[in-house]
Amino acid sequence: MTSVDLYRLPLSWLALVVIGLTLLCLSLGSRSWWLVVPGLTLLTAFGAAAFPACRRWRANREDDAIQPDKARELPIILVVGPYAASAFARGAQASTLRRDGDAVWMLVRTPGELAESIDTIREAHQRLPDAVLMPVVPDGDRDDAVMRREFSHWRYELDRTIRHRVGVLPCHIAIYACLRANGDTAVDPVWFGDVIDVSTARPEIQHARQAVGLIRRELDQAWLAMTQSELAPRAALGHAVFDWLEDAALLSILSSLANTAPLSLRGLLLADVGYSPVRPGAWTRWLTGKTGLQPSLIPPKAQPLPLPGITARRPVLQATKSERRKPRWSVSHTVAASVVLVAVSISVSAWMNSRPVTRVAGGLDAFLHPPVTQADAQRGRPETLPGRYAGLARHEDVGVPALEQAVSNSNPPKGMTIDNLSLFDSGKTTLKPGAESKLKAALDLILANPGKPVLIAGHTDNVGLSAANLKLSEARARAIRDWLVDTASLPVTRFAIQGYGDTRPLASNENSLGREMNRRVEITLLPDSRTP
Repeated sequence: MTSVDLYRLPLSWLALVVIGLTLLCLSLGSRSWWLVVPGLTLLTAFGAAAFPACRRWRANREDDAIQPDKARELPIILVVGPYAASAFARGAQASTLRRDGDAVWMLVRTPGELAESIDTIREAHQRLPDAVLMPVVPDGDRDDAVMRREFSHWRYELDRTIRHRVGVLPCHIAIYACLRANGDTAVDPVWFGDVIDVSTARPEIQHARQAVGLIRRELDQAWLAMTQSELAPRAALGHAVFDWLEDAALLSILSSLANTAPLSLRGLLLADVGYSPVRPGAWTRWLTGKTGLQPSLIPPKAQPLPLPGITARRPVLQATKSERRKPRWSVSHTVAASVVLVAVSISVSAWMNSRPVTRVAGGLDAFLHPPVTQADAQRGRPETLPGRYAGLARHEDVGVPALEQAVSNSNPPKGMTIDNLSLFDSGKTTLKPGAESKLKAALDLILANPGKPVLIAGHTDNVGLSAANLKLSEARARAIRDWLVDTASLPVTRFAIQGYGDTRPLASNENSLGREMNRRVEITLLPDSRTP
């Protein structure tokens, strides 16, 4: 850049500032054409964009260019969970590694192997694994209680052996099922839900139920666009898979496992593989008992489960020295344009707001120096207060003895109240470590009364939005129900859950002690409706 070019641009910016301020200082009669100021600002912005574009065009004609780094490593994804081995070859060709698509998939059979696999990847590649995949096979066992126990065992062992040892690993849950009337292994699997994207950081999902709603909508849209009648059952069977996960209390267990450190739930997928991966099991039995329909018996195929596609990292770009110098001039143009825009905006704002400021100043002066008669009238108002309170004194505690008698004759249901902070972290819906000991007394009370239904009610303070507090209290009540069902193998139908949010406080929310009392979970044994 020559010396002329070096000084031409700053002088142009300075001239525009002077012209704009001069126009604003003109008298009101001469300011009818003040719209020239925004016009000059737009012209300046156009110039600021044109100068860097011109320089880039000239630079592109040179030999300096950006070359992609071809030595890009493939993403490494760990496959975990009780059904992780179903995604890999068995028998004589058994292996713990699989190259499929644009990623390398590594089998992790037990929670204890997870730390070893992470250490191995760290030593070989100087980084953590890119993601974690957790396969779920609804027909993996004939009893859903066994499936709950296996996933709960993974969560317990993972929490016990690997907590605080590594960073955060994005986790995706993949559910595999045959959603077609007639199986066909020649057809590629159809995926619904989130894509495994290792190129960007996705937000954490507190509960898999948030992603289930999106997949249900995808199933409905696919059904509306379907042209082949033999594929019509796909949407109905897909909805049935998620209904079974809810009824079997497996969805909450999967969410808790996928959010146990170092895992962090980032997505949920549903795969129509076109064939039955295993023999009919818990989901098929539930579907038959729920609908009375017997699904077509499709012989299982002894082949690895298909793996979802992923979005890999973009190639790393390497720039030459001349290319790295260009953004500096672009930044200088942007800063100069911003200075001009701010100066003009402040001046225009001051001119437009001069009259409102004068009006507010006059009102403030009148408030600080009121007339004498008005001040005397305001001083006499407190003298009327004793008369008002005398009228209220006539309303004594009428009917309180009758109320106390009714309360003493009542037979309240058995129950207990537990502080939310001892069970959940702030804003979370998953039980934190050590919460099981707090729930042990409630479990003993429930087991001692086997014939009584149980109501689990969640409450919060008034911090935050009421709608969000209502959803949070209901989600926490559901998490406690799922723990009781999973721990003692109790029927889900015995429990009722209710979220009240901040609508039923025990104390005032104006102080911290009252808010602490209002953050609670109430577990109540209800009288059996069949008892006379």
